[in-house]
Amino acid sequence: MLLGYLLLGVLFTWPLAVHLHDSVIQKGDLPVDAAQGVWNLWWTRSALLAGENPFVTRMLFHPATLNLVYQTLSLPNALLTLPVLLVAGPVAAFNTVVLLSFGLGGYWAYRLARALTLDRFAALVAGFVFVFTPYHVQRVWSGPMELIATHWLALYAVLLARALARRTPASVGGAALALVATTLASQYYGLYAAVYTAFHVTLAALLAPRAARWSTFLSGAAIGALWVALLLPLLLWAGGLGVAVLEDWYARQVYHSVALVDLLSPNVRHPLWGSAAEAWLGRRHPFGPEAGAGLGLGVAILAGVALWRRWRRAWPWALLALLMLLLAMGPQLRATAAESAVPGPFLLLDLFGPFRNSSRPAIFIALMLIPVAALVAEGMAALRVPAPERAGNGGFPWAPFLAALVLIESLVAPWPLMRLRAAPESLALNADPLPGAVLDLPPRLNDSVGLLNQICHGRPIMGGYLARIPFYPIVAAASATRGLWLASEPPPDITPLDPAAELASLGTRFVVLDLTQLPRVDQRRLREQLAVPGISRFSASDTREIYAVDPGAARPVVVPGAGWYEAEREGARRWRWMGQRAELLLLAREQAVVTLNWRATAYGAPRPLRLWLDDRRLIELTVPAAPYDRSIALRLILPPGQTTLALESLAEEVADGRRLSLSLSELHLTALPVNPAWAATAPLDIPPTRPAITAPPCR
Repeated sequence: MLLGYLLLGVLFTWPLAVHLHDSVIQKGDLPVDAAQGVWNLWWTRSALLAGENPFVTRMLFHPATLNLVYQTLSLPNALLTLPVLLVAGPVAAFNTVVLLSFGLGGYWAYRLARALTLDRFAALVAGFVFVFTPYHVQRVWSGPMELIATHWLALYAVLLARALARRTPASVGGAALALVATTLASQYYGLYAAVYTAFHVTLAALLAPRAARWSTFLSGAAIGALWVALLLPLLLWAGGLGVAVLEDWYARQVYHSVALVDLLSPNVRHPLWGSAAEAWLGRRHPFGPEAGAGLGLGVAILAGVALWRRWRRAWPWALLALLMLLLAMGPQLRATAAESAVPGPFLLLDLFGPFRNSSRPAIFIALMLIPVAALVAEGMAALRVPAPERAGNGGFPWAPFLAALVLIESLVAPWPLMRLRAAPESLALNADPLPGAVLDLPPRLNDSVGLLNQICHGRPIMGGYLARIPFYPIVAAASATRGLWLASEPPPDITPLDPAAELASLGTRFVVLDLTQLPRVDQRRLREQLAVPGISRFSASDTREIYAVDPGAARPVVVPGAGWYEAEREGARRWRWMGQRAELLLLAREQAVVTLNWRATAYGAPRPLRLWLDDRRLIELTVPAAPYDRSIALRLILPPGQTTLALESLAEEVADGRRLSLSLSELHLTALPVNPAWAATAPLDIPPTRPAITAPPCR
């Protein structure tokens, strides 16, 4: 059975099977989610081979250390395909996940349906419906590995049903472990499967014999408790439940929800009517083609037959499917894309931070497919047992007819494949013996081109593509790096900018200009900013220019960080106002002793100034109001890396809406002579360059 579903997956994704090692299915013209999945597999492989924690990386948004618990790492899929990942590389491993999602997903859904109906053919059709209907096909088309892998949901559904039937510690523990694996494979699937579990367990307990009701309910509660207990240490280590909610969370949820019209749409990937169906549905609900909520006429008929012929067995599954559909419709129950005043039950989930942070209610369709597959199995099994009055009279073969209808409706057009190939210059960066990060310009935050290049050059990058973009202090600051990042000429400020010193102090080794993505005016600006001592051209072609940063150009630098208003000027004098709190970022490649000088003036009246070095309070002093000022000088010992000097004072709202406390001018950082041996005792901790792989996208 497993091989049969796997073979069907090969046929449905053709010609992917003959390009497993170098191409992926990905809609659009740029590698986005599929290539991110390839990077996730590469990073997991790299971390495991180096004996590192795969949930922590210093390879993105250098020099930050990022926690990947709330990203799309999907560790279980990397472990599942580990032999392929080690031998054939991350592209082949990603495509193996795609094919296994059909093979394992169909097989586990078959196992669930077989246990319910004891009918092999009915279970075969149910497994087919679970993985070959539009939802899963659309996930494969869009490319996110963690959502393609619906086989974890099917496995959990089987073990959940077994645990509620057997109610033994081993079966309960197995279901809990499957739910943990589902959560680590996809946070959406894990969180939404927990909601599904609550409904499933409640129904199972109510329908169980009186003597087994409490034990059934307690078995389900134990699964949930074990799931929380096993995940809680990881979540606490990651910093909590991940409830950083976007301001437009409600609008995102409404957009990424299912509308009733989506259920009526034929398969938008069908070779005959797909384009027409996509155009029809796109006019009524733009998100509809991506949601993949349509089930088709054959599935609808089989579900109806189940309710007609096997009502007592079918209605609980129908109720579960309806509940999952209502949740998939998000915070508004809509017929089309038009706004609706009817609230959806998803709003109740939004009372909890983790759900308000989840912007895609339509993913509940994946959970809806579990009871839908059960209904299909019951309907098909009912058709294969003739009604008494029709037995032996040679009636119409409805079962094979509807099975053929489901198959025909699920057909997909040949998939256009995207060949994944990194920039050929990446291997030259890997061969350079000096460690250091790569700054790609323009920064690629909305696609995975930079991630593919990183797989080949093996160096940390200043940026990257993540599901949740982190705050990037050096780019948010008034820094030379920000000027390069935005391809804008930095205006005069309260401190001079030195791109070579700043980049070298950050541990940056290369700056890469992608000429195919940069307008000529931006190319000119960037070349001007890079034409300084300490930065030299490394290589050039028609598509890329690469500049090398000399580590010897590093010297301690200071840049205004968060909390400052824009610089102002009068003649040769320049100053910046701060609010209640502002930061200065101090960068050093080696240990250093520095003096930090500035002049400060208070707004309106004398104000206190408190200084903090990282989390350590330094001093409190008083700053006079204009026309007077105070010269402040600090002598500091800086460790390698980034140190934050925080300034705090009392702010007051002014006529233009700003809240002002102090202004700073004439900001200077000067390194003092030290013993070179002392300075070099703790060099900047730059992640080592990872070995180049000998598989695509590098070869």
